Amino acid sequence: MKYTLSNTINKPLAEVIEKLKEEDGVKHWMEGLQKIERISETPPEVGALSEFTFLHKNKEMKIKEEILEQDLPRQIKFGYTSSMGYNEVELMFEELADGNVKQTSNTEFQLKGFMKIMGVLFKGMFKKQSLKYMTAFKAYVEK
Repeated sequence: MKYTLSNTINKPLAEVIEKLKEEDGVKHWMEGLQKIERISETPPEVGALSEFTFLHKNKEMKIKEEILEQDLPRQIKFGYTSSMGYNEVELMFEELADGNVKQTSNTEFQLKGFMKIMGVLFKGMFKKQSLKYMTAFKAYVEK
């Protein structure tokens, strides 16, 4: 399953990237995130590994993140592995003529087991969650 979402962040590119790079900034815009454990390297370096612990509906879920590509301030790509499968998220940032930033998220899921069926039946739910994170990141940057 693949999809693309975008929005506009009303801040200059340098400020957007500064917020993206903040060590614990993700806790402000990823709902349910309880803990981040850095496993190797230093984000946003390619190869950096982290483990995220989420609390969702009173259940703990662990997701491993790897930075796959990094060409900031233009682009960064993450790989996520969990019990549900694997997904990649590529974030692209484009400075607009008015000084704001267009943020685009290209997402691809490779789900396994029961989640394959969920992906087909509820693609909109996955997109909605991705848009929720994008909107929360926008709010975090703009505050």
